[in-house]
Amino acid sequence: MNSPLDERLQQCIALRPQMLIRMVNLIKKDMDNRLTEQLQQRGYADFKMGDMVLIANIAPEGIINNELAKKALITKQAMSKVVKNLEAAGYIETRKHESDNRAIMIFLSDKGKQLLIAATEGVQEMEQHYAYLIGEEDNKHLKELLMKLVHKVYPDM
Repeated sequence: MNSPLDERLQQCIALRPQMLIRMVNLIKKDMDNRLTEQLQQRGYADFKMGDMVLIANIAPEGIINNELAKKALITKQAMSKVVKNLEAAGYIETRKHESDNRAIMIFLSDKGKQLLIAATEGVQEMEQHYAYLIGEEDNKHLKELLMKLVHKVYPDM
């Protein structure tokens, strides 16, 4: 005989396939895997997909380290470690801020710019693949709904 706790657990398990967190996580994993493969094919075997959040948030005119941490939604401590790794790999360059000695300005190197271009092209190819799978109209609608949700959750973005 099932206890009430076991019954509630079974109800939760039955909900899993339609939970937003599960669906978003599965698509994120697919995107990461596809983009990693595309970047490796383009010569970026040393790049870690988890570092893309920093690369993607560096403006052409550079960005202050604290502002980059905010935009990337990571702690300053985690960002500092990633910045060191990306700089060592040649994807970014750092310089002291001109007017604030405590701040560091972060810029994409030429290698970082090339990576960002390659990643953008890879994402566009991926989006075309997804549009093929679900249809152009549904793909457009999905992106609109996700954008609406992002703006509600992160109104400053």
